[in-house]
Amino acid sequence: MKKIFTLFFACSTVSAFAQTWLLPDTSGGRYCNEIFSNVVTTSNISYGQAMNINNTNQVLQLDIYSPAGDTVSHKPLIVLAHGGSFISGSRTSPDVVTLCTRLAKMGYVAVSISYRLGIGFPIDSINATKAVVRATQDMKAAVRFFRQDAMGANLYKTHPNYVFAGGVSAGAFMGLHLAYLDQVSEVPTWINLSTIGGLEGNSGNPGYSHKVNAVINLCGALGDSSWLVSGDPPLLSMHGNQDATVPFGTAMIYVLSFPVMIVDGSASLELRANNVGVPNTFYPWWGQDHVPFTSSTAYMDSTVWAIRDFLCPLVVQPSATGVSELVMEPVLNVYPNPAGDQFTLSIPGKQTGFTVMIFDVNGKLLIEKRDQTTLSCTFLENGIYIIRVQTSEGMFYHTRLLKK
Repeated sequence: MKKIFTLFFACSTVSAFAQTWLLPDTSGGRYCNEIFSNVVTTSNISYGQAMNINNTNQVLQLDIYSPAGDTVSHKPLIVLAHGGSFISGSRTSPDVVTLCTRLAKMGYVAVSISYRLGIGFPIDSINATKAVVRATQDMKAAVRFFRQDAMGANLYKTHPNYVFAGGVSAGAFMGLHLAYLDQVSEVPTWINLSTIGGLEGNSGNPGYSHKVNAVINLCGALGDSSWLVSGDPPLLSMHGNQDATVPFGTAMIYVLSFPVMIVDGSASLELRANNVGVPNTFYPWWGQDHVPFTSSTAYMDSTVWAIRDFLCPLVVQPSATGVSELVMEPVLNVYPNPAGDQFTLSIPGKQTGFTVMIFDVNGKLLIEKRDQTTLSCTFLENGIYIIRVQTSEGMFYHTRLLKK
């Protein structure tokens, strides 16, 4: 089973958190029926920023769809991304807007995100893989954005224990890779993760978990089905067996007619999930090509109903994401903690070749040091801080420090 990362929390904070957020309010048929007539859309919310393929800083934005008039303070969250082969598309794509609107009418907070686009030339397996990783890093940052808000100001009224992610085509790739590509050892050796921010990325909101409760895969694929292992989040897949854009099973995927790599589509993912015991639901669209719901009301209805039927049982039962899993586990040893004037880090297997960064709880970088394990913290006010270490191999470690 893959490791679940948790972060240090003061006992009183964890206790209060556990007592406040238990199960979502499921009264009145919410999450299983469209019980709200109207939806409030909040657009152009910045959730992070990162360097794009053109080496310029890109502000990442999202649109939030919430049920109008709903007074529930902690609603399940669904993060969706649009399609476009990682080279085009928009978060206002009509199919994603329709999905978000109808899911919000059921009581969810549904979100459509923009992410970094671009593959570059040549269009090959290396550049295509980097494009997928970059986009997936952005989706992770969006999940972290809402977790950070839920555990702080709670402006967006989401429940941090009930988070689902996925999307359409390329967006489905992102949800699948967010959930199942979670080990550096799984990344092809010809990808230098350190040049693109590691698996976690630098898109924003460090220190909070990107873990999701389930994946919504609408005509997507995973680089390798073996990444899906026992204990991973449940999976919903919907896919046309005549899909000429993203393979239904295991086959070569093409971008702009260039062969990129062999991927595992929804049919292959169903076989793998069944073999390793991951709960999953698969709806093949027999005789259909890519994303038939984008041009058919009937297929859109069936897509919404399938998502509803898949998520509803997950929302009305205790979450598999516990309180301690909302932020990342300290694989770093930091002492003393709480700290006074200085603290020392023990970094797994490292003496040199790493960078230490200290962030405040709002994600602001306060200090950055190279190859230092003992650091002064006299400049810090009393409170909680996020310690992040990036190694030269592209590994990222996190922990929290309490300054007293």
